[in-house]
Amino acid sequence: IDNKSYINNFELHQENPNNQTSIKITSPKAIIDPTNNDIEIFESSIEILNKDGQNFYVKSGNTTLNNLTNSIRAFNDVNISFINNQDYFITTNSFEWDLNTSIIDINNPLNINLKNSTIVATNGLYNINSSLLKLDNTEFNRDIYNSDGKEEYQVEIKSDFAKWRKKENTIVFTSNQKQVETTIKFLLA
Repeated sequence: IDNKSYINNFELHQENPNNQTSIKITSPKAIIDPTNNDIEIFESSIEILNKDGQNFYVKSGNTTLNNLTNSIRAFNDVNISFINNQDYFITTNSFEWDLNTSIIDINNPLNINLKNSTIVATNGLYNINSSLLKLDNTEFNRDIYNSDGKEEYQVEIKSDFAKWRKKENTIVFTSNQKQVETTIKFLLA
């Protein structure tokens, strides 16, 4: 006996009055578990709109909306992009978000693209309200081009921690004992 309900062309809107964030989840198919009212969403698209204009879009293979804990878990090829800047995006395998807070826990390796720069990290936390992304065990790489579009040099920074503030578009690297390793490759062939 199948006790689950299936929904085609699923769409869910949720407003959070505490932090003035709204969420819109769409999917071609969703399954509602009647025992706990959890929703399993396939090939999901999530738009997160914040009062301060820090809006982003999440695409994932699967998403689970847990009604008991009021949380969202996105997994299977997760891509997080910023609506107002498509050159900035994050790829990872999964994240968890307690909808009662503004914190998204990216609890596994992630890759970040910031136009001509990339960051690889073991895990991270993103605070939607402050637009602050905290990363652990980071490697930053940036290609610097001249006015002709030819690559002139590369910068590589390794640190224990990094903080990216989206609003200011700044990155601060720190490490235990203040040891941050920077390599500049300027003798490119």
